[in-house]
Amino acid sequence: MQLTKMAFAVRAALVATGMVGLLGHVGPVRAQAATTAPAASSTSATPSTPAPQDPQAKAGDKKVTELGAVAVTGQLAALQRAQEIKRDSVNVVDSISAEETGKFPDPNVADALQRVPGVSVNRSGGESSQIAVRGFGPEFVAVTVNNRQMATASGSRAFNFDVLPSEIISVAQVNKTSSADIPEVDIGGVVNIQTARPLDFTGIHGAWSAAGVNSNIDGDWKGKTTPKASGVFGWTNNDHTFGYMVSATYYKRKDTQLNTQANSWYADQNISQSAGLNDPRYEHVAVPETLQSNYIDETRTRKGVSGAIDWKPIDRLTVQLDTLYSSYKVDNLQRAFGEYGNTNDIQSLTTDANNTVTSFTRKARSNSTMANDYILSSSPSYEKSYQNGLNLGFDVDPNTKISLDISDSKAWNKVSPDGYFLVMGAKNFGVNPTWTNGGDNRPPAYSNILSSTDVTNLDAHCCNAGSGNNVTNKVDQYQIKLDKSFTDGTLSRLVFGGEYTRQSVTSVSYGTPNSILCNAYCGYGVPVDPNAVGAYLYTPPARVTGVTSPGQPQQWVAYDPRAYLAWLASPAAYNQLPADKREALLAGLAANGGTFDAAINPGSYNKVAEKQKSVFAKAELEGTLWNMPWGLDLGVRYVNVTSTSTAINQPPISYRIDPNDTSNGQVAYGGLQAQSADGGYHKWLPSLNFKWNLLDNLIYRFAYSKTLTPPQLSNLYYNTSFGTRPNSLTISRGNPALQPYTSTNFDMGLEWYINDASYVAIEGFHKKVGNFTTLVSTPTTFLNDSASGNPLTWTLTQPVNLNASKIYGEELTFNYQFKNVLPDPFDGLGMAFNYTHVSSSTSLSPGLISTAGAFAVPGIGNSGNLSAYYEKGPVQVRLAYNWRGSYLESISYGAGAQPATRTSYGQLDLSASYAINKNLSVFVSGTNLTHEHLYDYSVYRNRFLYAEADGTQYTVGVRGTF
Repeated sequence: MQLTKMAFAVRAALVATGMVGLLGHVGPVRAQAATTAPAASSTSATPSTPAPQDPQAKAGDKKVTELGAVAVTGQLAALQRAQEIKRDSVNVVDSISAEETGKFPDPNVADALQRVPGVSVNRSGGESSQIAVRGFGPEFVAVTVNNRQMATASGSRAFNFDVLPSEIISVAQVNKTSSADIPEVDIGGVVNIQTARPLDFTGIHGAWSAAGVNSNIDGDWKGKTTPKASGVFGWTNNDHTFGYMVSATYYKRKDTQLNTQANSWYADQNISQSAGLNDPRYEHVAVPETLQSNYIDETRTRKGVSGAIDWKPIDRLTVQLDTLYSSYKVDNLQRAFGEYGNTNDIQSLTTDANNTVTSFTRKARSNSTMANDYILSSSPSYEKSYQNGLNLGFDVDPNTKISLDISDSKAWNKVSPDGYFLVMGAKNFGVNPTWTNGGDNRPPAYSNILSSTDVTNLDAHCCNAGSGNNVTNKVDQYQIKLDKSFTDGTLSRLVFGGEYTRQSVTSVSYGTPNSILCNAYCGYGVPVDPNAVGAYLYTPPARVTGVTSPGQPQQWVAYDPRAYLAWLASPAAYNQLPADKREALLAGLAANGGTFDAAINPGSYNKVAEKQKSVFAKAELEGTLWNMPWGLDLGVRYVNVTSTSTAINQPPISYRIDPNDTSNGQVAYGGLQAQSADGGYHKWLPSLNFKWNLLDNLIYRFAYSKTLTPPQLSNLYYNTSFGTRPNSLTISRGNPALQPYTSTNFDMGLEWYINDASYVAIEGFHKKVGNFTTLVSTPTTFLNDSASGNPLTWTLTQPVNLNASKIYGEELTFNYQFKNVLPDPFDGLGMAFNYTHVSSSTSLSPGLISTAGAFAVPGIGNSGNLSAYYEKGPVQVRLAYNWRGSYLESISYGAGAQPATRTSYGQLDLSASYAINKNLSVFVSGTNLTHEHLYDYSVYRNRFLYAEADGTQYTVGVRGTF
């Protein structure tokens, strides 16, 4: 590590010396540079793929790429365009281009971006939804669409790529170093999604595709095949003064996901005391919260429409209009079998050297006896979003242009009331359930439990109608830029501008009001009529080694969720309750219209409103140093942000432990309390990018910048939430006064361009990041135990700006096309390889977990990608292996507040197509061909947290162009 730092410091010193020498050797060299290297004037953030602020340039999404007298299409053309973008840029840039109109190389934008060096993805439900860049997670990566901020209903600053149809995209560009005129600034990087422009084409043009999608947990093609279709149509007049494009997409996928989870681990537990064992061997042990097997049937539906107009009413004025609408709907039903943990009923256990339980046995009969839980839940999502934009570009003279860009965007997800989480079960009286640790990379198992197929032994338990948060995000953005270029001298370009962004995020949760359902029925005290709730036996569709718990039953009880809710609200159910619970339930039902239907939780309201003002100035210079062309991008951005956080809280006023289920704490809530607080910050953010053509095909780069990432929205929320498990009483509260993460960045690299589709690049980066948000926990007393009257001790957790870390790493990229090396027909072969190594000065080893103030950066990990492709005549084939190394997911995960780590993951994908003629082709693709699965653990690998299997997805279809 120290050698890496020293080497980087030496290289930086050499560059600094070269910069000093450069100042004495500069001079106008445009004529020479034009014949020896790409023009240094293309030093903007998007030189070959302009944003709407540059309406006269090309977007890069053309039907063909011209190489002398040869027209190249397909994936080779996309690789060539991406290489051209990288080579021409002064800042460090990588990108993915569409192969042709409406044909992005992957069905999901995030899936495509993982082929970019340093980019890795977060996977969920068999799809990639968010990305990390150089180890920095989604919260640290800014995403723009046509250089405009787009709203997302994720409830965070992380952008969900699954809402964007890939067919509308021309280029996805990853800016790894900052430039003053890039509208967004973020420590991980800035991804700009660019759509095709009508004036890039002539006449009538378009494309269409139709396909079938099949996704199955065991990798076979079976079950229901769902449709996927898209179409793009455009027209541009012959003199390129007016054009339009419209597109539409539809995608549907049905799949089943299997996962097994433990939720969290509780460390440093005194089982000796809680179980009355008086045995020091049972002290300071780590035990799991639960064990649950989940099968989730999902239907994912994505729809999108977009439109674009380019118009030049006069030669000096360009008008661009854009609109984009997308919806992404996820309907799911989860059937689960659960066995909840409770330290109070453990009667014996064994541990390893790390005090991790390797097995334990639970009591046969007590108030805390474990139940076989039969769980049904649904957490639907229906995110809708749109973005509208208007760009006016006016040429004051041939070298001066002023542009104005106005956009608005909104995203919302408002289907939380349609969800539910319901449990009924049977307590394991008369047997001694035994838990056994599965070891590394294996889920644990329960044995000695009652039959899970007895529909006559069912008791009501919990929990809730409604699920998740309703989120609304609104963004209004205004940008103005003055661009002046120069034809003589070292100064080639000046850019000035300013931006104003107004954003608000509102979140509110839905659920059964005042916990009336759980306060009445939690504890398995009311027998359930199986006929009244439509009880039946559920048979899971598959078992997957390494994911399925060895103790998972072959079948278990399931039921109709709506019938269960209706029965719980009927006299047949509530007349079995004790009088006090029955009266409370009837009062709650009357206030809620006689049902357990979801209603707004008034104590969950949160809103964060932000206003951001920024101005920037950038100068681009060029010249020669020892007859070698160089380009310099030098600028500064000033950012001023003000924010207001508003919340409505409903604090508990009493607390009791359910005597029938001592793992369950129940609360009664008081009146509503509104509160708000202001926050904000202002920062100067300089940036420098230097590019030096050492040879015609060898480029050296150096970059320096200061960047920031705003505080996470969830940490700015001003509400207070309570965790009421008796062995983990917690209070979580936001902090509107949080400051942004800040980083000082250095980048350096060499790029050797072998030919138009082959290059080798090695780059190093170093980031000194401060103001990390760290959760600080302190003990506090709050409320009294209703049984004993004694004050309860809770753990109060709040985010504060506390820690710093140095992140450094290296990226290696090697792309090679064998067209001039191998004989026909093998000259169509090519390969692409990249590997990124990332390290941090702070890590969280198991020995430091309990240390006060221990800190590490989540997401830091290595990543790589290897793909081989063949393109010759009508045939295109690509085989890709995408890999992400293990990384820390969270410092404080779940109710146990222990770190969570995701193990390394690699996935093999295949795509192929055959051109029947120049306008029609057939294609096939398969993702996760080797059926890999995800795995999480807590601190030590045998503290199992989570395993997930998603199977394989196949797509077969036909595509046409005109």
